[in-house]
Amino acid sequence: MDNLSNEEREEFIRLCQAAHAASVAGRNYDAHLYFREAIKIFPLSTNVWLWLAKVVDTQEDRRVALENVLAIDPNHKEAQRRLGELHRRSP
Repeated sequence: MDNLSNEEREEFIRLCQAAHAASVAGRNYDAHLYFREAIKIFPLSTNVWLWLAKVVDTQEDRRVALENVLAIDPNHKEAQRRLGELHRRSP
């Protein structure tokens, strides 16, 4: 996040906080929209991709989000575990 301006950093934090609050309140669609906007600002955030994987509607979207985490950090244990679970549940 070092390459973000102060304004971008503040907006990223605001979006993540709003997304988290929406997720906790059970408003996954709103959380999804906030996380997508945050990703536009800082697409290398593994945390945002992980949260996005929790709030998307489809297994395919979940898989894509988790694969994005692993593209950023191939050794990310939680993403590896969750993607493995997804593959085991898929027909």
